[in-house]
Amino acid sequence: MNRFPIVAVACSSGDLEAVSEFLFSLPVACGAAFIVVQHLDSGRETLLAETVAKRTILPVIHAHDGVMLERDHVYLIRANTTLTINGDRIRATPAAIKLHRPADALFNSLAEERGGSAVGVVLSGGGSDGALGIQAIKKAGGTTFAQFPGSARFPSMPICAIETGFVDYVLRPNEIALELTRLCRDAASAARVARCVLPDERNSTPAARPLLTALAL
Repeated sequence: MNRFPIVAVACSSGDLEAVSEFLFSLPVACGAAFIVVQHLDSGRETLLAETVAKRTILPVIHAHDGVMLERDHVYLIRANTTLTINGDRIRATPAAIKLHRPADALFNSLAEERGGSAVGVVLSGGGSDGALGIQAIKKAGGTTFAQFPGSARFPSMPICAIETGFVDYVLRPNEIALELTRLCRDAASAARVARCVLPDERNSTPAARPLLTALAL
């Protein structure tokens, strides 16, 4: 089974610049599916969709329950919603009234479902949402990114993620997109070779190995 990477991106509804920069820097064929989550109320749902659609050449879709994930598509969280993963489908449920941590919920679910093909990205945002989920993704063999705090309008979320010690790359949003694209393409190329010859992990970089293992399944 070809398990393409799923990239979960956590960001702040008060800073759309970071996620816009990240998506703008992605090519048309990275080979991954992207799910963007944030603490979002109904008043900013349309703004998020309009802003993202202007900044990426990839198709942008509001995530709804049961939607099938596809490569090179961007899925946006709806207001007051929690997103999780079940196989290759998104599950959408009403957000918890008291404690809504959409990044941790999605990251944890993604780690359980996709293991080495899970990717977590924590961008500018307040609070610590995403820090627990980043640990889950890394422990499952996935790949983790956090925005360089000096480039973030709200550095709290990236800092909390970095302080866990489970972040592979600390980069600016455009740099995250470029490095992620490189890893996906390297892993996809290696997986194609692995279907013809016996895989040899000594020939792959440490960071690409989780994606290589997952893509070769």
